[in-house]
Amino acid sequence: MSSWIVSPRVLGLGAVLGLSAMLPAAEAPTRSVFVTAGTLQVAKGEEKELRAKASEAYKTRKDAEKKLKQEFGKKRETWPPEKDEELYNLEEAEAVAMAAWQYRKVDPKAVADAIKDLNRAAEGKGMQAGKKNHITLAGSAAEADVLIEVLARRSESNGGAFTATDCWVLFSIGRGDKTAAAKFAKIPPGYRPKTSWGVKAYRIAGPTAERPTFMFEGYNGGGSPYGCHGAAANGASSAIDKFIEDNAANLVAK
Repeated sequence: MSSWIVSPRVLGLGAVLGLSAMLPAAEAPTRSVFVTAGTLQVAKGEEKELRAKASEAYKTRKDAEKKLKQEFGKKRETWPPEKDEELYNLEEAEAVAMAAWQYRKVDPKAVADAIKDLNRAAEGKGMQAGKKNHITLAGSAAEADVLIEVLARRSESNGGAFTATDCWVLFSIGRGDKTAAAKFAKIPPGYRPKTSWGVKAYRIAGPTAERPTFMFEGYNGGGSPYGCHGAAANGASSAIDKFIEDNAANLVAK
């Protein structure tokens, strides 16, 4: 069978727009998601050692960010792509080191609150939550294609404010009962949703034989005390939405 392509220059803009209007719109892939509490495996090592590693990762990222801004300007979106990726890798390394140090203890109430926040954000509810095109909430893991386990959350204040200005939520993405294990295993273990507007989450760990899930940390973006935890949950739900969009073909029964 032969194929053909008509150049926009041949058709003209009006004809191209008319032809586009005649084509059926592609439906966004959606998958059912169930959000529940998970069990966090605390990082091995002395707290003093973990704290030192986190401090070193923070300084490395901070110094690199300052240098890049001096060289390419404050607006990161204007940087060369490889420089943006360079800083992203350092941000991710910092997130991993911080998670190992910060999540030494888990508050069950904070996890329960984070589950509520994440469910609301997944439905597009809340001041800072945008529409999620690929998520439908399920009532149980048995009814879900994707299983989200909230592991912990944390926050801190910058500069003496009484309320948190930086918030994070640690969560994992695994397969629900409706997704075949063999299919889920085809998702590249190094997968990560690139941080962008709305998608603020860093990859903490990839799947292993002992724990075949992806672990991420959602972030509120920093600097604002208003709806801090809700914004972090929105960052997490946006990452989940992106995960489904990118891997929908492997989130199926067969």
